[in-house]
Amino acid sequence: MHQGLPQPNTKPSTLPTIILSGLLFFFLLYGYFLLRPLREAMGVERSMRDLRTLFIITSLVSLAVTLAFGSLVARTNPRRFIAIGYRAVIACLLVFVVSMLTLPEELKLYSGYVFYVWLSVVNLFMVSVFWGFMADTWTFADAKRLYPVIGVGGTLGALLGSFTAWNTADIIGPIWQMLGACICFEFAIQTMRRIKPLHCDIEHNPSTTPIGGSWHEGASTLLRSPYLMGIGLYIILIAISSTLIYFTQANIVADAADELESRVALFAQLDMWTQLATLFVQIFITAHIIKRLGIAVALAVLPIVTIAGFSALAWISNQPNIESWQIFAVFAAFNAIHRASRYAIIRPARETLFSVVPRQEKYKSKPIIDVFLYRGGDVAGTAIESLLAATVVGVMGMVYAVAPIAVFWTALSIMLARTQHHKSITTTTDTNTTQDKE
Repeated sequence: MHQGLPQPNTKPSTLPTIILSGLLFFFLLYGYFLLRPLREAMGVERSMRDLRTLFIITSLVSLAVTLAFGSLVARTNPRRFIAIGYRAVIACLLVFVVSMLTLPEELKLYSGYVFYVWLSVVNLFMVSVFWGFMADTWTFADAKRLYPVIGVGGTLGALLGSFTAWNTADIIGPIWQMLGACICFEFAIQTMRRIKPLHCDIEHNPSTTPIGGSWHEGASTLLRSPYLMGIGLYIILIAISSTLIYFTQANIVADAADELESRVALFAQLDMWTQLATLFVQIFITAHIIKRLGIAVALAVLPIVTIAGFSALAWISNQPNIESWQIFAVFAAFNAIHRASRYAIIRPARETLFSVVPRQEKYKSKPIIDVFLYRGGDVAGTAIESLLAATVVGVMGMVYAVAPIAVFWTALSIMLARTQHHKSITTTTDTNTTQDKE
């Protein structure tokens, strides 16, 4: 019999937690993907030069946000700071709703740019703390087995959010999309409060215990740990490849649609097809790669997809008598496969890397890695794209730029997987030794 996703432990004590974890991710990504096409449309409303500037501003803002978050983490427990963070996102969305209703037209453009930067930071923050919370909820063995299952909940939310935005962008408008996202994020908070870790009792529930430490400890921990630095470098490489694809997409869509609602619908359509591909990969491929081939192979999928996709795009672009829709079709397929690999394979695989990191180090360093370093990778990708655009080398120039990155990226994947395996053995040995002493 064919097997897709791994069969989770369906004991009465486990199944509700699996369902609630997937439901939490569902609400989180449903809300975000209602907003994502709106952000993309606002980002290209003026010019590609403005879009590159927004990437740099986003990186700087992400540093301030992660440091402020470190201060909050030091004083509260995960359940409380996650709720505070998500409610702050809801409050900001309500401010944007008011600004769209009251600001004059000449100022709405700048409000859109602020929205672009804001969402580019908070979406990474929200997903980062979600996976940190999952690492508190599940053991390392559970993580490898169940993260792909939980990821399906997020994919279904992203798929439904993209479908809703695509089919209603010109009917309900951006204000109702923002209000819908607010409702989704509040549902996410209420779902999170009902999730209890299964590997500890109520008195020792890590999600209700303050993290402690200082606000700057995440940065110092990151600098002292070669393993965390390796994860950070991996995240930067993801961001570089994604940014190069992103600017290619932005150029195509900016040329294809002029009105804001049309751009929203087109971006939402691209998101929806990507999520369909992601769901297929999660159900039929992800679990087999992680379980049978290992974390190293799973992490190495994205560099291979990146170089193969840009090579295919360069080949089709250089064919004689090629039409623009054919180039768009190849790009859409490449974009869908790349993002499906990121969401369905890379995300669960790289999140297991944090399952062997001590709790305080994880919550302090993870937002810096997932938010600031990722946005730093965006800036690096923007610099590469800008240089290639200035030299007019076309898509083939992308291939030459990406090839050495992909080779290094693959080697880094293997190194991280080996280090994780060693740390998991050490952690298990230390735990057994402590239990024997007790």
